[in-house]
Amino acid sequence: MQSFDDNDIQELKDIVRVGIVSSVNSEDMTARVKIQEQGIVTGDLKVVKNTPEGVEGWKPEVGQWVLCIFKPDGDGDGFILGGI
Repeated sequence: MQSFDDNDIQELKDIVRVGIVSSVNSEDMTARVKIQEQGIVTGDLKVVKNTPEGVEGWKPEVGQWVLCIFKPDGDGDGFILGGI
């Protein structure tokens, strides 16, 4: 079984992050998230659609903790997977 080294663990930390919603754009279904451990606020992140077409689904709220996933290319593009 292959083990993880420090670089692998850091890459995972950069891809999966937890933060607090700082603003929401309901029309575009995006939100900005404050990542406290890094002291940054993300750009607009797309909210993953988790409901069938025509059914109103979950929307993030300002102040809510959320789980985010970012593309590993480092340009800041990412998605909000849901509230936690």
